[in-house]
Amino acid sequence: MKKRALVLTLVMAIFMVGCGNEGAKELNESQTTENTKNNEAETNETETNEAEINVTETDDLDDYMTSIKEQADNIKSSLSEEELTQSEMNIKSQELYELWDDALNNLWGKLEKKLSEEDFSKLQDEQRTWIAEKEKSVEEAGKDVEGGSLYSMVVNMEAARITEERVYELYELFD
Repeated sequence: MKKRALVLTLVMAIFMVGCGNEGAKELNESQTTENTKNNEAETNETETNEAEINVTETDDLDDYMTSIKEQADNIKSSLSEEELTQSEMNIKSQELYELWDDALNNLWGKLEKKLSEEDFSKLQDEQRTWIAEKEKSVEEAGKDVEGGSLYSMVVNMEAARITEERVYELYELFD
């Protein structure tokens, strides 16, 4: 932004020399209008982001889980019903895994606040074991197609499946 302002100032100075004070006045007014519009846009963007944060913070956990499930179902539907290239299927499967992984991390953060220090410590130990088992299962799932174009999709789908199961296990801890 500073670089842009410097360039605009330089252009304005050159314009003032070439056009006299009248041209400079018009350029200055134009610059002021543009800066006002940019500031208004930044303010609106900030207000929108703050509103999104407030909505997210106040959302009910059940609504959040319903939303995640709907998004996952849409991705799965796309994978099974649409005519996609292998590359597109690999990307969709990655999106599915990331969706469930983000949900897991979201719940993890909420559980850290909800559980006692002792209970959370036990959960951390359990999580370490779960991660090792997940990695082993994902590796095993990809062995038959290793090096092929299906590899990414196969390992992503296995990781998504296992992570989805774990999300629901963690979700049950809120009851």
